[in-house]
Amino acid sequence: MRICYFADGESIHVVRWCNYFASLGHDVHLISFKKVTIENVTTHFIDSGDISVSGGNWQVLLKYRKVKALLKELRPTVFHSHYATSYGITGALCNYHPYVITCLGTDVLISAQQSRLYKLLLRFAFSRADRINSLAPHMTSAIQKIGVDMSKVVLIPFGIDLEIFNDNKRNTSSTKFVITSNRNHESVYNIPHLLKAIAKVKPFIPNIEFVITGDGSLRKELEQMTIDLGIDDISIFLGKIPQTEMVKLLNKTHVFVSVSLSDGNSLSLLEAMACGTYPIVTDIFANREWVMDGLNGSFIKIDDVQGLADEILKVYLNFDNIIEKATSESRKIISEKGSWNINMTKIENIYKELSSNG
Repeated sequence: MRICYFADGESIHVVRWCNYFASLGHDVHLISFKKVTIENVTTHFIDSGDISVSGGNWQVLLKYRKVKALLKELRPTVFHSHYATSYGITGALCNYHPYVITCLGTDVLISAQQSRLYKLLLRFAFSRADRINSLAPHMTSAIQKIGVDMSKVVLIPFGIDLEIFNDNKRNTSSTKFVITSNRNHESVYNIPHLLKAIAKVKPFIPNIEFVITGDGSLRKELEQMTIDLGIDDISIFLGKIPQTEMVKLLNKTHVFVSVSLSDGNSLSLLEAMACGTYPIVTDIFANREWVMDGLNGSFIKIDDVQGLADEILKVYLNFDNIIEKATSESRKIISEKGSWNINMTKIENIYKELSSNG
């Protein structure tokens, strides 16, 4: 099959999809508003100016004619947009079939709820899609509220590669208590909340080490905040790191923390669970799919800094008593519904079904 993705070429998720289907022998193309190079994938760059991660990139819609011209030239077996607003709506304007849209979270959970215009545009995009991929049940509910033929909607999380992310080489230190955050440095991930909690527990966890990976528009602000809070001596900013390094980090991490305000399907959480960490996460729909409070992780309320600090300290004091049961339960949950290979096989079958239906 010739598969053409229309998505952000700088997204690690998009790169994974392209690499995976190329490795299966498919002819994979990527049309993107970001200029990138991906091995074994033919990339096509469309310049639409600066793209903001916070949204409002209306100028991309005006580029649909260039996308449509590329599609006429490539004639892919299937055309697949990732992210329902910018790429999904622009792709829908091309009116190419079969057309698949994967929703990633903010597009249907926030944008559509805050703007009536976004909601109407998404309804239009979904009307032109042959399949709509949701990553979690709460996203499916949001898609339904926008207005769509639900027979088009499938629920398939991305999942993680369990051959890469696992606890086979788990190696936690007996002299350090490592807390890791690997969410990007954007407002939706609410990292200042976590920094304030770390400052509160620092006096009570003498061997604490706080590792922050990822990058984003708030990085300098967060680095300065660690200085202002007096936690820069225990904080390590690693930036973006490859999967191989992320596995090593998670395998030596005791507690993984995500205080995101909203999520579609957090692969960061799944990776951390698979590597045997104890997750402390905000009590949002996306996390309830994977974490059972008090069994394989802990929930904390959004913006409750003291509550987060209390939970971190509680886990620290009881870590040896809770981690084995938590790890066992996480392993079971991920093997049942979080496997990348199983879920991508489902996607490939959808491609085959759509292409056979013409």
